[in-house]
Amino acid sequence: MASAVSYCLLVAGLSVGVVLGELRDQFNLSGLITALHGSTFGIGLLVIGVIGVGLVDRTGRRTVMTGAAVAITIGVVMFCTGSVWPVTLAGTALSGLGGALFVMIMPGLISDHHGENRAAAFAAANSVPGVAAVIFSLAIGAALTAQWSWRPVYLALTAITIIALGLVARPVHVPEPSRHGTFSLHHFRDRQRVLIPWLFIVNAVLTEFSVGIWSTAYLKEVGGASSGLAPVLAATFGVMMFSSRLILPATQRLFGEATIAVSFVAVGVGATTMCFGPGLAVKVLGLAITAFGGGPLYPLTVDRLYRRAESSVDSTSLGAIGALASGAAVTIGPLTLGVLADTFGLRWAILFIPALCILGAVTQRPHLKRW
Repeated sequence: MASAVSYCLLVAGLSVGVVLGELRDQFNLSGLITALHGSTFGIGLLVIGVIGVGLVDRTGRRTVMTGAAVAITIGVVMFCTGSVWPVTLAGTALSGLGGALFVMIMPGLISDHHGENRAAAFAAANSVPGVAAVIFSLAIGAALTAQWSWRPVYLALTAITIIALGLVARPVHVPEPSRHGTFSLHHFRDRQRVLIPWLFIVNAVLTEFSVGIWSTAYLKEVGGASSGLAPVLAATFGVMMFSSRLILPATQRLFGEATIAVSFVAVGVGATTMCFGPGLAVKVLGLAITAFGGGPLYPLTVDRLYRRAESSVDSTSLGAIGALASGAAVTIGPLTLGVLADTFGLRWAILFIPALCILGAVTQRPHLKRW
């Protein structure tokens, strides 16, 4: 429960995507600056991926998790109260660092506790934030529809989440990880057990996170939704991702080792529908297909990293390796879409996602034994 609520606080830090369209209009932001607000989380992941293990070793998991919660909260306050884009960007950078710490620590915690059942447990803990994302989208959308400011609503929801986390996590004992050896980038020399699974995580996060960050702006600018309706419709992304991760065990029983490849195909179909589908309703349907297909990608690719490398790399170091993968993807993905949007328009920029899906489906087919 504490892990799930922690991820909900992470949602508060990442829900900037819900209001990027408003921020873009208010400050007259370019696609690049707009995307930077979504990519600061990725930059934080890159930083934490390098220094995070040392922080955990020196202060312990619980202290680091507490610091992460505080950083996210302060970052959201800066984002919501900033009157110029450098302040809002600094806020997303701070909350991004806090969120990166959560992303680094949580998979190792869950893996240490659940062992071989980590994939289902990780997917379950990751499904709950989908509900939080929907609540954020609906509440902010309702405020905009009523022509209220989104800022007090965003702050209130974040306050509720941090209070809930304090109540749930306070009595919880956080086990410290067993350590063997030290974290080093030399781990990436192990091609089969570390590098290839790491690249697969990068591909997975590039595919689903980029769409999530840009979904509200896409439905507003390309789909023609109003400022109030766009974040409400974009909540479809959270609902479908929540549903997809909730039924992941059943999905794995149905598709087996082909689950990841099938997920990539589904995301590609959804993103293509978003681009070429006529009308707002069809574009929302494409977003739903994209989110439902993308739900299994992150937990399953992280699980594969742990399965392959757990005999040689400790869980904290694996968390850092996973954070570096997410960081690379979260930094590159929204920025790439932003640059493509400035160059070709946001509608055509989304075709970047089907291209990634083709790469993922081909390289992660289960019969390619060399991978």
